[in-house]
Amino acid sequence: MTAGRLDHSVEFTVPARPERVFPLLCPVLEYRWIPTWRCDLLHSASGVAEEDCVFRTDFPGAGPMTWVVTCYQPAKRIEFCCFVAEYFVMRLKLTLVPESEGTRLTWSRRWLSLGAQGDAWLAKQNTEALDRMVELRRTELAHFLATGDMLKAAEDVELKPATKARH
Repeated sequence: MTAGRLDHSVEFTVPARPERVFPLLCPVLEYRWIPTWRCDLLHSASGVAEEDCVFRTDFPGAGPMTWVVTCYQPAKRIEFCCFVAEYFVMRLKLTLVPESEGTRLTWSRRWLSLGAQGDAWLAKQNTEALDRMVELRRTELAHFLATGDMLKAAEDVELKPATKARH
């Protein structure tokens, strides 16, 4: 079987060093800067992101997802593998590189279909919508890093076409 596949990658810069950004890429600490974030932490010896940390999300339109941290290199890279039964497996790689303006963050995802339902789901995906979602995360993270405060809601965010997407 040749499963359907979708790749999506975006790079952007945020105004802080990788040592400050990296800890926020965590299912527990995302509550500080993503207003809509919700998860159930299922396994973590430290209580935050670490290799083999497992958590579950269930967002409208996405359904139940089980996530595993598969690579954990503080201030450099964190990777997740996400499973959605009968639909897909998704890999999320977040890499951080120091720059004079802060941190260049590369947000790369790959979805692999698990069959007909996954193929149908992948066929409906829109790269512009995926770009907007990552841009929203960039805006929320940059705001938090600059102010220490969370944006109140996605409706309050003015999205600027600042991302450079690679598909």
